[in-house]
Amino acid sequence: MNYSDDIDLSKTSRRGSFNKSKIPSEAVRSYCVSVRLNVEELQLLNIKRGSYKKGEWLRMASLQKLPPVIPTINTKAWKALTDISQKLNRIATHIDCKSKDSQLTHTELFAVKRQLEELRTNLLSDSIWSLPNEGYAEDSQG
Repeated sequence: MNYSDDIDLSKTSRRGSFNKSKIPSEAVRSYCVSVRLNVEELQLLNIKRGSYKKGEWLRMASLQKLPPVIPTINTKAWKALTDISQKLNRIATHIDCKSKDSQLTHTELFAVKRQLEELRTNLLSDSIWSLPNEGYAEDSQG
């Protein structure tokens, strides 16, 4: 008895059946390209690819379909906006606790205005959003 006559080896393995859904022939990746890298290039590839497999990342890079890079959190901006958010929440809670007949005082209005101005200033400020100085080389004159 010939083993290959009984079982279609293209659809089964010792681990079970393969995915039997049909992939359009133009979507099947049947060509292989290998690349040689030196140690420095391999290290750079490993840093850039993150959790992607090397071949998968190289394919995405060559097709210009890399996923967007999520920037690191600017902790200075995060802390400033968190502080402003907490202050605005305290003011909102205070105003919500007032009786319905009670008017807002000038002090309460001033506090809200001041916090909104601080928020606006921080949102529009370039310095809060810029990344900290990471020692990038600058052009020297001379």
